[in-house]
Amino acid sequence: MAKAETEIVVSENTDKIREIIMDLKELGTCFKFVERVSEDGKIWFVKAPMSAITRTKELSVTLMKKEPVEWEARGEHLLWRGGFELGEIDERTRIRVWLSVEGLGNMATIINPMAGMQIGGQLKYFIKELRKKLESH
Repeated sequence: MAKAETEIVVSENTDKIREIIMDLKELGTCFKFVERVSEDGKIWFVKAPMSAITRTKELSVTLMKKEPVEWEARGEHLLWRGGFELGEIDERTRIRVWLSVEGLGNMATIINPMAGMQIGGQLKYFIKELRKKLESH
């Protein structure tokens, strides 16, 4: 399993942040590999070429925990997990973000080495898009 985490500090209040990070549709649109998201956010459709390489066209997404916020996106050969811990620092909010990805079944031997090389870039892109959403709300 490939895992990456980072911490950011933003000026938005925790209620606003919590609203966004618990919205599975909002989260799905923060990933570079997601082409589109179902209206309820519970299905993330994987873009090509990643969908062809992983043999996973869609991920079923579930909010696993509300405190700290944790979610899971599971597909035929791919499992993404993520989470957020919020804390306050001098009238600002600290967000610890983590992502993990794991290949499943007979595709694991292909997916896992690739995931290990790409998880850092995926997290960086995710954080950039998450910041845009936080600033626009």
